[in-house]
Amino acid sequence: MARPRLQTSRPVCRQRRAIAATLALSVLGAASSVAMADDAFPSKPVRMVVPFPPGGGFDAVARPYAEKLSALLKQTVIVDNRPGAGGNIGTSEVARAPRDGYTILFANEILSTNPNMYASVPFDPIKDFEPISMIATTPLVLAVYPGLAAKNLKELIALSAKEPITFGTPGIGTSPHLFGELLNLKTALKMRHIPYRGSGPAITDAMGGQTNAVLTSASSLTQQIAAGKLRGIAILSDRRSPLLPDLPTLAEAGIPGLTHDIWYVTLAPAGTPQSVIASLREASMTAMRDPELGARLRKLGFEPVIGDDKVASALIRKDLQRWKDVVTESNIPKE
Repeated sequence: MARPRLQTSRPVCRQRRAIAATLALSVLGAASSVAMADDAFPSKPVRMVVPFPPGGGFDAVARPYAEKLSALLKQTVIVDNRPGAGGNIGTSEVARAPRDGYTILFANEILSTNPNMYASVPFDPIKDFEPISMIATTPLVLAVYPGLAAKNLKELIALSAKEPITFGTPGIGTSPHLFGELLNLKTALKMRHIPYRGSGPAITDAMGGQTNAVLTSASSLTQQIAAGKLRGIAILSDRRSPLLPDLPTLAEAGIPGLTHDIWYVTLAPAGTPQSVIASLREASMTAMRDPELGARLRKLGFEPVIGDDKVASALIRKDLQRWKDVVTESNIPKE
């Protein structure tokens, strides 16, 4: 006996097609919503975390930069100072923030120094962040107490061979400290480190003769050198500073191949949508091309930098390895 042919119900087919169409529209709608959300960025204020207290070099760059960024993004960029643990608290807060572009980090070399100076840090400078762009640099300067019997680097090296030379810095594990140790490793200059809590106290003690020298940013030392309260020995960059045009570079003073500038970058949490990163990067690099902002920063001793994420990432990676080598060779204990 022939088996009866099964008939598919037309209403059932129509129902299945309707369900499939609904699912397809849902997927398209979700994708469209994401695209609209990204295209609309930013639709509310952006919080820029500065992992140090108000005032000082960080705010001198961060606040005028935030003003320009606000105008370009057409949303307020709020500078939020989150100090503590040498910058680790604010930095780790951004590493754990939502990946939506509304919390970003304004950082400097703590991304390369802290992982080498602490036994553990609550963030990974490479894995936890997506670089947005470079912002600015400022060179390091070595200056001495005016009464010290050394008027240039050659005389300072000769003096350090005869008697202990002390140098103050903003603190243990800062790039001025580590660069000073690099000078000890690679040159005939021998100095003993005296750490302070910030550039201000280190500069004050050098002016008073409590220490022989101070090594910190040019932006912190320009006025004291110009006033004769400190004697500039060398600028530790590959070029002279317009603010200290008579101060020779290390190479000009007889030590080629060793340079360092303090740098500032902005970053977002890793995993932030690339469309959002692109919006932030475009606005950031446009800000750094602005002549007015550039003039404000240069007046304070900072040089604006137009560099994208690739430049920032390469710099972070290079200094991570550089300071790792210095800490290891100098036997600097970790905190």
